[in-house]
Amino acid sequence: MNGMKYDGAQLASYVDRPSRFTCRVELAGEIVETHLKNTGRGADVLLPGATVSVVPALNPERKTHWDLVAVVKRTDHGDFWVNVDSSMPNKVTKEAVDAGLLIFPDLPGTITEFRPEVTFGDSRVDFKGQTSTGQEFFVETKGCTLESNGIVGFPDAPTIRAVKHVYNLEHAVDEGYLAYLFFVIQIDNIDVLTLNRDMAPKLTQAIKDAVPHGVKILAYCSTVDENGMVLHRPTDFVIDAPFTDPQQH
Repeated sequence: MNGMKYDGAQLASYVDRPSRFTCRVELAGEIVETHLKNTGRGADVLLPGATVSVVPALNPERKTHWDLVAVVKRTDHGDFWVNVDSSMPNKVTKEAVDAGLLIFPDLPGTITEFRPEVTFGDSRVDFKGQTSTGQEFFVETKGCTLESNGIVGFPDAPTIRAVKHVYNLEHAVDEGYLAYLFFVIQIDNIDVLTLNRDMAPKLTQAIKDAVPHGVKILAYCSTVDENGMVLHRPTDFVIDAPFTDPQQH
């Protein structure tokens, strides 16, 4: 599996974020506006002077001609890339499943179908799959970019949609499907994923209720650099692991 690669990535220096989806960077000596495909706060990584990766926009008619896709985070335990492209978790998940390299626990048989963006109830689920035994299943992916002291916490901003997604997975279990909440950590070498409980108490309770209901939790960290991202290995999900949101300091 080669991973999802960007074409034409270039390094730049982060300047500021004048709006939710727009960041300014210094690229080749000029200040240029870039599009940020991420609704999170990013306050722990989007810092003035941070090294970022920008790639040319696929649509040449777009107002911003670059996308900001990754940031180098500097910490006391080393510097590392964080992918901040919100479209990447679904892309690497589909790639890994198609390559037969992503195994969902307790899934009988082999995956014979894996379709994105499928409607179930009043929501769209990221993926619906079927196995060689006829078992159907749903997968909801969540990208994770918030790191503190080697632990990643989800989410990095308040979210109502994620709570709804968890309830929808519970409903799928009631209907006879298998259901997975798949956390894609957009950072490498992370051993523990937890919940940012102070940020999202309702989501925390929803997940605590969903696990005994039959929703399965899975997390992977990723190999990340300025040129792209690929799923790397499983990471432990520990719901009560200590976590301090670095954005609050």
